[in-house]
Amino acid sequence: MMTLAVLFSCCHVSLAAAQTCDRHIKLGTTISETGPYSSMTARWADLTREFFTQINKDGGIYLSSCKRKVPVDIEIFDDQGNAATAVQLFEKMASNDNVDFFVGPDWTALGMPVSPIAEKHQIPIVMANIATEAAFERGMKYMFATPFPTIQNWSTSYFQLLGSVNPKPKTIYFVTQDNPSQKAIAETWAARAEAQGIHVVGREIFPSSLKDFSSTILKVRAAHPDVIYVASYDFASVPLIQQMRQQHLNVMNIHVTDLTGTFLRQLGHDAEGITGELPWYPGMKGDYDSFVEGIVQKANIDLSQSTWTMSRIASYLVMVQAIEAAGAIDREKVREVLATHTFKAPTGPIVFDKRGLAYKDGAYTSQVQDGKINVVWPEKLGKVRWPAVESK
Repeated sequence: MMTLAVLFSCCHVSLAAAQTCDRHIKLGTTISETGPYSSMTARWADLTREFFTQINKDGGIYLSSCKRKVPVDIEIFDDQGNAATAVQLFEKMASNDNVDFFVGPDWTALGMPVSPIAEKHQIPIVMANIATEAAFERGMKYMFATPFPTIQNWSTSYFQLLGSVNPKPKTIYFVTQDNPSQKAIAETWAARAEAQGIHVVGREIFPSSLKDFSSTILKVRAAHPDVIYVASYDFASVPLIQQMRQQHLNVMNIHVTDLTGTFLRQLGHDAEGITGELPWYPGMKGDYDSFVEGIVQKANIDLSQSTWTMSRIASYLVMVQAIEAAGAIDREKVREVLATHTFKAPTGPIVFDKRGLAYKDGAYTSQVQDGKINVVWPEKLGKVRWPAVESK
């Protein structure tokens, strides 16, 4: 009886492995194609399809348990930038669609309520632009994320620049959108500013729907800062910057955390001199750089204007490498690989800490110059225009 039981068990495992090898790997994701974040995700659905088309061109992902490559399918839904919609869609993919693994979503406001779905179903999830550290303090085993940069390193390059320019700024004012990630960025970098000897002369938090910034601008003007640091997504910061320009605020620099193509197009000349962050751009050498350049080109995405895209791509790169390293369509093996391995990306090695948050160096500093977004720091990559905001 013992022998027959063992034999049956072995045969059952072998049959299960064979059945796994006979089907495609199934991933599921959502993208904020509509709603408040849609300006930051233009053509991401095309990018996603192109990414996995290229993976499948060579047969898919190699699984050692199958001794061959297995193609990848991916389901894509529009979460509308709405947390409730995202939760419903991830639950559907887990319960009804039987996806093997999750990639995405983006934004802390969506990532925090979605991650318990992955935890409940024990499905590894590699999210993208989830940067708020509080999201990773909840003991989640199946949650990982690749924000570029992380909040702790968000403006490292920019503050290096502030320490090198002439004249050096002595004061800074933080204007922050009422959003978990943006508030965390402002809190972190206000403390860093003080530590660097740049005095914080004011902090203001505004609701995402605010259109009249007259009272905020009066407070900023009264404080006479050298630098204004705007921690906000582009859709919320555009009217603020427009009204600052109309009110002729004379400062050395306005810095924004979301310097995008949409921001640039909507502001036009008013964007001149404004600085921001850029995680990576074509021409910078690194692992899979040619692959990434090829897919963003086919998707018609300009990474200098679509700053959140690299984080999304990194989540795909990590998941593909994790599945290959696990060697099987096995959620527990993939989760273990994600927790212990180092992954390759054009931005540099990606390693997750015990909470599932990827460590990554700070981004490059970019600046709008003559209507284009150019990298200006580290110093060897470009030349900053300083003071960066002309008095009108």
